Amino acid sequence: MTNDTSTRVRSLSCRLDREWVQMRRRPEVLQRIRSWRLTTDAFATLDEFLTLTGHRASPTDDADRLLGRLVAVAAGDPLATRIVLQRILPGLLAIVRREQQRDPRVSAFDVLIGEAWLSIVRYRVDARPTHVAARLLNDARHRAFTNPRRRRVIEEVPCDHETLNEMVVEVVSSPFDELVGVVGEARRRGLADHDVQAVGDLITYGTVVRVAAVKSVSTRAVRYQQRHAITRIRRLVAA
Repeated sequence: MTNDTSTRVRSLSCRLDREWVQMRRRPEVLQRIRSWRLTTDAFATLDEFLTLTGHRASPTDDADRLLGRLVAVAAGDPLATRIVLQRILPGLLAIVRREQQRDPRVSAFDVLIGEAWLSIVRYRVDARPTHVAARLLNDARHRAFTNPRRRRVIEEVPCDHETLNEMVVEVVSSPFDELVGVVGEARRRGLADHDVQAVGDLITYGTVVRVAAVKSVSTRAVRYQQRHAITRIRRLVAA
C-alpha cells in the first residue's frame, strides 16, 4: 500500500475499533443482545459474545451456528449487523491488503466496508447455514472487487449481440464464481428478487425436484420460474 492509503486504512480501522469500545461499555447493548436469545452460553461483555461467534478463535460448529443466528437477526437490526461486521473485520482487512497491492489507486477499505454491510443484511442463512464468516467475506469481496473487474473486462471487449449471448451461455455453465458475476450484473440492471431467488434455489438444492419439495410447489412451477429467470438474465446482460 502507499503511505497515504495505509494511513487511511489504519484510520478507518481505528475508528471502527473506537466505536466498538464505546458500544461494549453500554449495558443496554448487552441487554439487547440477550433479548435475542441466540445462545445459552454465558457472556459478561460484548467481547465475550463476539468470541462465542468465533472472533479471533479456533472455528467450531457451535460458533458458526451462533454467527448464523446473529446474521439472521442482522437482516432487520443494525446493531446485529455492526456486531457481525466486527466479527469479520480481520478477514476484511486481509482482503484489503491484497486488493490494495493489486491496485494502490483504489480506496479498498472504503469500498469493501460498504459491500460487507450489504452482504450481511442480504445473507440468507437458510440457504447457506455453514461457514458463514467465510461466505460473508467472499460475498463482500465479489461485490467490491471481483464483479467490477469482470464488468470492466466485458466492457473493454467489443462484440456483437450473438457473440455476447454465447458468452452468457458459457458463463451459466461455468464455475460458481462466474455465475455469481453474471447474476450480479443482471441484478444491477434490474433483475427482480424472485428471479435471483429462482437461480439461487437451483444452486442451493441442486435439482428441480428438491426445490419443488422445499418450496411445496410443483416441479412445473419451478421449471417455469427458472426458465423465466434465465431468459431475463440473458436479456439484461446482453442489453
